[in-house]
Order: sequence, then C-alpha cells, then structure tokens
Amino acid sequence: MINRNEVAKEKMARAAELLRQNHVDMWAIYTRLKNDTALELLFNTSTQNEVLFLLTKEGDRIAIACPEDAAQYRESGMYTQVIEAQGAEFMEAFSKCFREHNVKSLALNESIHDTRCDGLSMGLYKKLEKAIGADVMAKVKCSSYEMLEELRAVKTPSEIEIMKEASRITTDIYDALFRRIHVGLSEIGVAKIMMEECEKRGVTTAFGNPPEYPLVLNPKGGMSHRGPNDVNLCEPGDMLVIDFSIRYNGYTSDIARTMYFLKPGEEHAPQEVQDIANAAIDAVGNVLAMIKPGLHGYEVDAVGRGTIVSHGYPEFGHSTGHQVGLEVHDGGTTLGPKNGRKSSAGVLRKNEIYAIEPTVLQDRSKGSAIIEDDVLLTDDGCVLISKRQTALIEIPYRTCEG
Repeated sequence: MINRNEVAKEKMARAAELLRQNHVDMWAIYTRLKNDTALELLFNTSTQNEVLFLLTKEGDRIAIACPEDAAQYRESGMYTQVIEAQGAEFMEAFSKCFREHNVKSLALNESIHDTRCDGLSMGLYKKLEKAIGADVMAKVKCSSYEMLEELRAVKTPSEIEIMKEASRITTDIYDALFRRIHVGLSEIGVAKIMMEECEKRGVTTAFGNPPEYPLVLNPKGGMSHRGPNDVNLCEPGDMLVIDFSIRYNGYTSDIARTMYFLKPGEEHAPQEVQDIANAAIDAVGNVLAMIKPGLHGYEVDAVGRGTIVSHGYPEFGHSTGHQVGLEVHDGGTTLGPKNGRKSSAGVLRKNEIYAIEPTVLQDRSKGSAIIEDDVLLTDDGCVLISKRQTALIEIPYRTCEG
C-alpha cells in the first residue's frame, strides 16, 4: 500500500510550483479541530490541535505545531523546519517567518466558490492579521482557491495508483455480489452482502461515519436518493440498481451497476429491459469516446445527456459526471448542463479522475438504469480505471446463495 506521506510530498512539491506560477510568496494553512480539508490533502494529518503550515515559493515547508504533533512532523522528514509552539508562540513564530521571507503576497484558504477551499475560520484569520498588522494583511492577502482547487482535482502519480486500486476492489466486490445475490433478498439484504465483502477486503463504504450502506435501489420502490429498505424484495423479473463507493487508503471510488433477475426458464431479460440498460451503456461509451482535457464540463454533459434522450428516455436531473478523489463528489469541474452550476463551465485537465454516470430515470413502473464507471484523463482522452459494464447483468434464477 502506498504511504500517504508520498502523496503529501508530491502535493507540497506541486504547491511550490503553483506559488511561483502565481507570484505568491507564502501560503499559510492555519486550522484547529481539523476544520480544513487541506490538512489531509497536503500534509496527511488529521490533528485536532491548532496547527499552522507555511509553504513558500522557494520550496520551504514549515510546520508550526504543539509538541505532541511536532514530534511526528519532524519524524516524517517532510518538512524543512518544524517549530514547536503553544498559545501565543504560534503567532510569534508566524510573524518571524513572515518577516524572514519578506512576504509581499500571502495566500489563505478562503473561498466563496467551494467549501473545500474555505478552511480558514474568521477567528484564526484575525490572529494572523494581528500578528502582522491589519494594514499589512490588507496589502498582502490573496485567496489560495485556484491553487488548492487544482491540487485537489489534478491527481499525482501516487494518488492515481491508490484510486486504481480502489476501483479494482470495488469491481471485485461487485463480482462477489453477483455470485451471491438471489431472489428473495431485500435491498438491505443486498447491502449487507456488500458490507461483508468490504470487511473481507479491509475497506469501508465511502459515505457516513460509521460507514453507511451502499445505494441499493429496486426501481419498483422508486429511484430517489434514499437508503435501502427491507420492504422492497428482489423478485424474478425485477431490475436492481446499485451505486457503490468504497474508501481505500483515504481515497474513494464511485461505480454503479444495473442488473436483472431472470424468471424461471428465462434465458435473457426482456428486450425493453435490455434497451433501458443499453441506453445508459451507450451514453457512457459516447462520453468515454470524446472526453479529454480542454473541454468544458457542459460539453461532456451534452453528449451523455443527448444520448439518453436520443434513445427515447427522459432527461435526467443530475450531472453526467463529477470528480472523484478524497470524497466521492470531490468538487471542481462538474460534467453538468451549461445552464446549471458554475462548476459546469470548468475546463477539464490531464490527470483528473471522473465518475461518468448518464442515467435512465423513469417512473417506478417502467424501469431505470445507472451505469457508472471511473476514468482518468490523459493527454488527449481518457483511460478506464474501473472494469466497465458493457451489458445488462443477468442474475440466474436462484433462491439462495451459490
């Protein structure tokens, strides 16, 4: 398993490059009670204690921390300087570093666009401001949003390897489920099998604390984002949709599958059921064929959305896709409609990872399908990091595991 400190080293090295590119002298990441998600991304720490990290365009990596945290930061070898501090010593150390580096531009984690880039509280900002003076702060401060958003969205080599493994484990769990699933199970019964398979592999589902059941939906019970229940049973002739994400080494996957329970003596699903799944499969394929760096999110969405409509199904209400990373829905550019969220106007970049999910959503009596796979953007296209679903999954008629 890749040591997450390797990810942190890659992120901090890229941060120094971004500071130089944006003509920013220093970046201050200051937090307590792990309220800033940048702690995990950039420094591989989840400390509850007050901590201040300073990154400079020259490549300095300074950690100002209480003694119990400072020891582990020093041992990690990731920092050029580790300063132990408590109480007022935090701001004394910051003020000294600020002066020594002759800072004319100071990036802070504040953003009106994305909560993931808005980790600096007002109280801690006031402490920084007091340490260097309000007039100075007004002249030097700037938002780190563009740098932090890129660092979160564009994956490093170590992140890519972690997420490939997350996707592999996810499809492996699906394969195990397809061997075990049978008619008579409730949605929760299916979810419990998947939780068992997660436990066997030492992973958890990606939502909730403690981890929640995956999204297991029998379309006859409705397709809203609800939890699975014990009321909707899998019966011969039913479709079943599962949207499933795991957390592995801090990172997530997001893969959905659609299946059909064959009736006794039935060799294949009825054509109308196959048509529903094939529309979603075709839409995913069309997106995979055109997605590449340089496109706007809404351009990709138009292809996935248009394919579903061209098959005669209604337009779905969500986006064709979204970024995946430390979170299942990881911010940044969204593959959504042009008249939707501002994030749909974002431009795709190499080494971003997206979940692609153009969907057939219909009334509960008509059947629905979600086929979702994860892709890594390359120089001029994409590569799958998950094993793709290319046909409706047909579950043989059986009434028990086997």
